[in-house]
Amino acid sequence: LLEDFLPEGNMDSVNPEWGTADTDRYGHGTPMAGTALYGDLTEIMEDTSNIEIFHRLESIKLIHPNNPHQPELYGAVTEEAVARATILNPTNKRVLTMAVTATDGRDKGKPSSWSSSVDKIAFGEQGTSDDKSLFCLSGGNTVINNVDEFPQKNFEESIHDPAQAFNGLTVGSYTQKITIDQTQFSGATPLVPAGGMSPSNSTSIMWDNGWPLKPELVLEGGNYGIHNDGIIDPDSLRLLSIGKNFRTDPLYSFGDTSGATALASRYAAMLTSQYPTLWPETIKGLLIHSADWTSEMLGNRNIQDLSKVEQRDLLRTFGYGVPNFQKAVRSANNSLTLISQQSLRPFVLDGSAVKTNDMHLHNLPWPAEVLTAQFDSEVTLTATLCYFIEPNPGNKQYSKSYYYQSHGLRLKMIDSGESIEHFRERVNREARMEDEGGSYTGESWIIGNRVRDKGSVHKDIWKGTAADLATRNVLAIFPVNGWWRTRKKLLRYNNDVRYSLILSIESPDNTVDLYTPIMNQIDILI
Repeated sequence: LLEDFLPEGNMDSVNPEWGTADTDRYGHGTPMAGTALYGDLTEIMEDTSNIEIFHRLESIKLIHPNNPHQPELYGAVTEEAVARATILNPTNKRVLTMAVTATDGRDKGKPSSWSSSVDKIAFGEQGTSDDKSLFCLSGGNTVINNVDEFPQKNFEESIHDPAQAFNGLTVGSYTQKITIDQTQFSGATPLVPAGGMSPSNSTSIMWDNGWPLKPELVLEGGNYGIHNDGIIDPDSLRLLSIGKNFRTDPLYSFGDTSGATALASRYAAMLTSQYPTLWPETIKGLLIHSADWTSEMLGNRNIQDLSKVEQRDLLRTFGYGVPNFQKAVRSANNSLTLISQQSLRPFVLDGSAVKTNDMHLHNLPWPAEVLTAQFDSEVTLTATLCYFIEPNPGNKQYSKSYYYQSHGLRLKMIDSGESIEHFRERVNREARMEDEGGSYTGESWIIGNRVRDKGSVHKDIWKGTAADLATRNVLAIFPVNGWWRTRKKLLRYNNDVRYSLILSIESPDNTVDLYTPIMNQIDILI
């Protein structure tokens, strides 16, 4: 199941004496590889159709149970592992995946030397060049031993180091697995209802509000059962993957945030294979853009009916929800996605002062006639802005995010009936207000900038009438503060940065064709 996709030449170790075998007691790298390649084998074994796989695996052994690294070296070891993969196959396009974390969660969102190394790896060395990487990270596990510990312990368990990294795609766990064999466990019930938080999920609820919203996504991590008032862990509530001891136990029950991270990396690899010209920032953004919350996560309510505190806690527990691969990979006539990959120069030296520089205005090719004809029908606009920051190489007193990030980017949408000139003036004013601690709350976004503008990926949703959306056809991207601006001597104000803007417009009416008129407009623009 693995050897054709993981040849010997694709394996290495940060310490050559360790070899490349899976030396975890129960196996970890092996089921990670199986899940990253195939997904949940439970689903595959229920299907008799052929399996097509378009990505391969690499494996760099990072740790050995008998020879642990010093914590202060975790970042350097991770950089060494990525460098070894690059040396083995210098031309490969790769998605990096790491499901190894520190367990104490003491950083509570603040950057560490390890998370800074992850950010450095993802950002690359050359700014806007193609040496960037999508880095999938597990959020780290919460250990639930008693029924009454869930879910409060999960809310108190901080996302583990280095998963607070701004640029990393941090993956938590939810579950749809609720089936328990009653002949084996008579009267047993699932701990978590379908669509709820997996018992292994850790959160960023306890973090200071200035740090990124983590995890960004959740995927299947398995469930527990309740039997005679105690916790049980039957195989039916876990993922199925490939076992380390393949001669005696070829299949292995797997899960938690490691399994969820392997599933996310598989989606990322499949997207990269389908669209090889998309940037890592775009692949990350597309997965987040496609995600949604289950009814269980929302408490059977709508996202717009939650208070801002409830929305914040939702995002710091589940991120943006569960990714929908089919939605990420293709558009439909009544639900289409637009992607713009752009570069801008966030800062400029003006005399002796470094000031903010470029602002981009995106004219959106909405089919005005189609939308106007729908008039008061509800439509949904979803916007996701994704970019990578360069971590601050010197300052370790990260009391605020802009001391750590090289720059930040923000998005604004023109109001209904607002002129371009007034919109431009408002964006400039709001950019200054953000630096001074102010914040604009208009534009009718459901989440709003006070909640969403954390870290380096920002997603929001707008719902309204088709006629109203037809007039909201300009979106601005502009920079905000970072150390590239405040540390003038390092001359980073001369650097450009990349970003991906992803927009979806969706109508609940399957008979409405939004796709064709937008495609016609895009063809004319090209």
